[in-house]
Amino acid sequence: MHMIKNILLLTLTFSLSHAELNTTVSSETGYIDETHKNISNTFLEWSDILDTKLSTWGTDNNESNLTTKAERKQAVRPPNKRVKSVDSFFQNKKYLDEAEESYMTLRLDSEFNSLESDDFKAKLGAQVALSKSKRRFKFFVDNATSDNVENILEDDASSTPELGFNYFAPEKYGIESKYSLGMRGINPFARARYYMTFETDNWYIEPSQIFRYSSNNKFEEETSIYFDRHFEDLSLFRLFMHRKTGEEKKGMDYDFTFQYYWSPIENIGMRLSQSFIGNTKYPYVVDPNIEPPQTKTFGGIYDYTSSFSFRQNIWRKWFFYEVRPGVSFHKDHDYEANYTFRLLLDFHFGSFQ
Repeated sequence: MHMIKNILLLTLTFSLSHAELNTTVSSETGYIDETHKNISNTFLEWSDILDTKLSTWGTDNNESNLTTKAERKQAVRPPNKRVKSVDSFFQNKKYLDEAEESYMTLRLDSEFNSLESDDFKAKLGAQVALSKSKRRFKFFVDNATSDNVENILEDDASSTPELGFNYFAPEKYGIESKYSLGMRGINPFARARYYMTFETDNWYIEPSQIFRYSSNNKFEEETSIYFDRHFEDLSLFRLFMHRKTGEEKKGMDYDFTFQYYWSPIENIGMRLSQSFIGNTKYPYVVDPNIEPPQTKTFGGIYDYTSSFSFRQNIWRKWFFYEVRPGVSFHKDHDYEANYTFRLLLDFHFGSFQ
């Protein structure tokens, strides 16, 4: 009941804000555009300063000019335009992993649950393309949220912001690769991501493999495979398979997700999603009423999640909102239905589109 009241209040507030904006758009639009322009220009200016500074630190100018942007595009197999347009519109992890432009994103994420506590977080991500110093190097900030930014100097924080550099290596034997070196809190880490694409008459397939080593979580590796198929110009069906293991983690995580994307008009996208999430050694509490808690391990699917997303780009190209109602059946709740509702607001700055 508490969740329903929150949803109704949030919906009413959003509707009133939308109506108020429509009535005052002539007086406010100039201020909004100017604010966004100033933030974007500041970000790009700082990016240029960083790029210029790094270019003076022992950079071989001949080496930095070996690969032009045009040569880079010719060297890399062009992505499927239909698949990329879907990933770009929803700004998902796959798209951000492969983006090479300078950008900064801010996401406001509100989540309401019927069986769990409500949650709100703000997440910031950024990447700076270092075109002057090293064309294939990118400076990045990732996973900086309102919950973990204050823990950036804590060694035992389970989730802290990441700062570092990405290096996009030239394609070899059809395999593209990205190497990352940085800090997560006070813990250094190194990461390598390899991926390639296959295209048939009906399917667009992209497998990827990630290896990561950090001082706190030790060795981790994960595999992802995307199977995409278009049934018509405005729709995309995706099967996503994923697995992950770690030196400090028991068992192997895995999940299967079926998604169907549909875009009836240019600035609207909808997505139906069904996920099956499991682990070979998932720990769960036998009886929460017994002290001390007794745990057992479970090998199988521990969470079934269904959701529907409605995403729209309104007012400006750099602003999106997304509503995502759903339901999950988790083993921690004895597979009782947990109804969820998420509201996402995405703001984009810089040259990222």
